[in-house]
Amino acid sequence: MRPAEDMELQTASGVDGSCGSGGSFVYLHSFVVRNFRRLKRARVDLDETTTVFVGANNSGKTSAMHVFQCFTKSTHFSMYDFAAECWQPFRAYNQSGDQQLPTITLDLWFRVDDQNLHRAVDLIPGLSWDPAGLVGMRLSYEPRDPKELYDAYLAEREVAAEPQTGHISDPAVAAEQLDLPPADGRPAGVEQPATKADAGDEPDSVEQWPRDVFDFLTKSLTSHYHVAYYKLDENSVDADLEPLPDYRPLRLAKGSDVLKSLLAVDLLGAQRYFSDEGGARDEDLSKTLSRYYKRNLEPMEPAPGALKALADSEVQLNEHLEATFAGTLERLRKLGYPGIADPELKIRAELSTEVLLNHAARVHYAVPGVAADSNGDAIMLPDRYNGLGLKNLIYIVIEVLAAHHHWQAIDGDRPPVHLIMIEEPESHLHAQLQQVFVRQLREILSEGKGAEGTQFLLTTHSSHIVYEDFSAIRYFARVPDKNSYHHSDIKDLSVFADKTRSEVREFLRKYIKLTHCDLFFADAVILVEGNVERLLLPLMIKKFRPELEASHLSILEVGGAFAHKFKELIEFLGLRCLIISDLDSIKGPKLNGEHCLANVDDALTGNPVLRDWLPKIQRVDELLAAGPDKKESDGGPAGAAVRVAYQTATTVEWNGETTQIAGRTFEEAFAFENLALTQADDGPDFDLRVDDHIRAKGLQNIFKDIHDTVRTFDKTRFALTLMETDAAWTCPQYIRDGLDWLETGLRKLDTEPTVAGEVAPDEPTDQE
Repeated sequence: MRPAEDMELQTASGVDGSCGSGGSFVYLHSFVVRNFRRLKRARVDLDETTTVFVGANNSGKTSAMHVFQCFTKSTHFSMYDFAAECWQPFRAYNQSGDQQLPTITLDLWFRVDDQNLHRAVDLIPGLSWDPAGLVGMRLSYEPRDPKELYDAYLAEREVAAEPQTGHISDPAVAAEQLDLPPADGRPAGVEQPATKADAGDEPDSVEQWPRDVFDFLTKSLTSHYHVAYYKLDENSVDADLEPLPDYRPLRLAKGSDVLKSLLAVDLLGAQRYFSDEGGARDEDLSKTLSRYYKRNLEPMEPAPGALKALADSEVQLNEHLEATFAGTLERLRKLGYPGIADPELKIRAELSTEVLLNHAARVHYAVPGVAADSNGDAIMLPDRYNGLGLKNLIYIVIEVLAAHHHWQAIDGDRPPVHLIMIEEPESHLHAQLQQVFVRQLREILSEGKGAEGTQFLLTTHSSHIVYEDFSAIRYFARVPDKNSYHHSDIKDLSVFADKTRSEVREFLRKYIKLTHCDLFFADAVILVEGNVERLLLPLMIKKFRPELEASHLSILEVGGAFAHKFKELIEFLGLRCLIISDLDSIKGPKLNGEHCLANVDDALTGNPVLRDWLPKIQRVDELLAAGPDKKESDGGPAGAAVRVAYQTATTVEWNGETTQIAGRTFEEAFAFENLALTQADDGPDFDLRVDDHIRAKGLQNIFKDIHDTVRTFDKTRFALTLMETDAAWTCPQYIRDGLDWLETGLRKLDTEPTVAGEVAPDEPTDQE
């Protein structure tokens, strides 16, 4: 939790420079979700202005948005919205002992200033509450009456059982006779109801419904569950906003009204149904603009003679539309559209009697470089002839403005916090437009009362969006647990930014920006030494570990001198990481000694990764002797881990001579383990072939010559030659060992854990 004194500082300075002295200051500080899809228990701290959700597919980013829709809109919950761990308690429920039916909860924590305190007065826990602290409320999707629910379930069971067992009028007797599961979900010696199969007849083709409470609620959840509201006390929760033992929040009689007085929510979904050709589900951009015009702008009354002179009215309406949309189009220009070569956006009327009465507007595009028509106007094309990216951009801007206008137009005291959630705004957008969009997002609300009170929440899979500021990123990590179903944990990168040295933080930010790295969206990350490994690793995976092709791997070229700078970020995110590094053997008392073969006595490693990260060993002979346990680092409770792979000793044969040696670099290791191929006179030319007179002197001389050659030859040419050769070659053993480790770990991530109870094959277990 952020320090309480932040409130005074932020209130004085304003939010995003917009509030200033005397301005109101309210924002949604945090929310905590429990038992919703993958979000078994997830806390998210929000930035005061814009928060960005990132993570691999199926990590829960969408769930963190949709839970707001389920609680604040007309969207209904379903049984499959409950986290998978809740399903067995539903199936085992029989009202015995201290059993409780599962609930889905959303805890909201606000910072509220003095000017808006009246809105949250119902949430103030008591006289001891600190005005610099948080106010909280819980939204709980819970059973209205557990006994009534269970009796209704028994009644359904009774009806279903009548053909076999006859009428059962007493619910207690029904519970005993209908084979209802006890608390542990296993039969407790209760005899199964008689069936036709027991009597020697044909078995029933359809299983009795409902089998259990879970089965019953799949069709009747909304009849027995509802949203209840509770007041939360910051003094009764721990630093992670988790309630202290024995704390019971107080029920709010008019919680829905309290929530509406504080928070408004709007969601722009990821699927916006645009296409170039149109279709039944496609969103017509002109309809979007027309809808926005009708709801939020000042419509024009038709001229008295418009119905008889449509042409004259069309001219007037075009002038009106141009003036009305001038501000909106200007905001689009702030996002980089139109650019130098883009067609200019025009809003024009297409009038018929019906259209005129409805004030419909159509989007057209002025074709650049085309001669004007006979009236001197530019040639216009309808909106469907422009690209999907610009349609998407325009649509998002219009929908954001519409949501903003609607929020501002709320009668009476509108809620001071407006949460606008946008799923994957990068759809169809060029990388540069993605960057501009995020930077200028708040600028499109700059007119009127501006963006005070508006918080944006984005989900993205775009590396171009995330590099601007670590503090706005919330990383959704998929957590495997052998004792539980898979769930997600949220990492707040503002915490990482605060704890990390400024030079490391700045290096990472620049690296992510310049390389467009997708580290935040990968199943695992592989750090490689140089350009050769980056070029060849996909080929080696395809040839020697094809199972990994099904995983999203982020391959980052970082070099031995910089890989250790990723250590803190990788460990913070809990990523599974393979580091493919080099021995970089050197000879001499100092770490900047001369390069040497790895078998030289007293050789040291010049690689900071091996010295300072894993396995934290400096002598080359000790590195070569290190076992797998020295090369791996347990990632802790998040289930992630780090392993380093560097050159290992290999047996080399040549003209009857046999010896063991490790390469100093990838190129040396490849040459030593593929010696026959690299030295064949009729083989591919890797620039590693040794002269005949040197080969005749034995292996040590061959090793020395290859070592000297690798220091100066064209490594990129070597990689490209290897990529195009059809000759059989061997992947260096240390890389194969590393890929085996990575594949084994990722396979475990995809394996369902062993937990009490079973899940039917057709029921989802990973929920986005």
